[in-house]
Amino acid sequence: MIALMLGAVLISFSSVMIVLAGLPPDVAGFYRLMGGGLAMMAVLAWCGRLNLITRRILKWGLVGGLFYAGDFFFWHRCIGYVGPGMATMLGNFQVIPLTLLSVFLLKERLAPIQVLAIPLALAGLYLMVGVEWHTFSADFQLGVFFGLLTALFYALYLFSLKYSLAEVRADPLVIAATVAVITGAILGSLALAQGESFIIPSLKSLAAISALALFCHAVGCFLIARGMQCVSGAATGLILLLQPVLSYVWDILLFAKPLNWLELSGVAAALSGIYIGSLRSRK
Repeated sequence: MIALMLGAVLISFSSVMIVLAGLPPDVAGFYRLMGGGLAMMAVLAWCGRLNLITRRILKWGLVGGLFYAGDFFFWHRCIGYVGPGMATMLGNFQVIPLTLLSVFLLKERLAPIQVLAIPLALAGLYLMVGVEWHTFSADFQLGVFFGLLTALFYALYLFSLKYSLAEVRADPLVIAATVAVITGAILGSLALAQGESFIIPSLKSLAAISALALFCHAVGCFLIARGMQCVSGAATGLILLLQPVLSYVWDILLFAKPLNWLELSGVAAALSGIYIGSLRSRK
């Protein structure tokens, strides 16, 4: 459980590091995923498990990488428009499309309490951004749209990851490392196509992007993957809510995010829906 909690805490700093790095969105994604992926590859090499990366792993890694690249493409832009806390909250709405995909494609049956997840999460979303939608700037509204696209692509990534792990029966670290490197290559290609600079402008930026790749991504993902094996599904879902909650707290403490009770009520409702939706479905 300690590993799972520590992993969630580390990943909660991801959006903060994106802001502090001050790099173009896809360049930041390239350094995060390629750096984190190569770090995980180094662990595999040290353990003598690089030979586990087969053609089938590469095939599923490409599928997952395409969805993961979409996730980061929209999320990094969302952070710039709505801030790290709100962006992380919006990305966690992946529970809605992931639940729908699991029900309609995998034929999973929802527990009675899980039926509440989607309307509760949507009610939270409405309180967060729907009630005062007309007062938001065009950039903020675009950021919300990007955040919801983040949730969609993240759900597609998680769905493909779940399917590939069942299909290939691979070590999760092997899949995670492969997907990260492929995603990094995709984001790097997008950055090149847009003429973005890969130059890291300062030591502060270097420290932030290094922490993002090595600690937030590589170590955080490793600890979560390891910790999930020792904790029940319900406890896992609850502990992983530390990520959006802490990201929201960091936004308030570090970037002076303004607060209002309407938004906080929406966050509470959304987190409740996300938690309920994270509970394991039944076959």
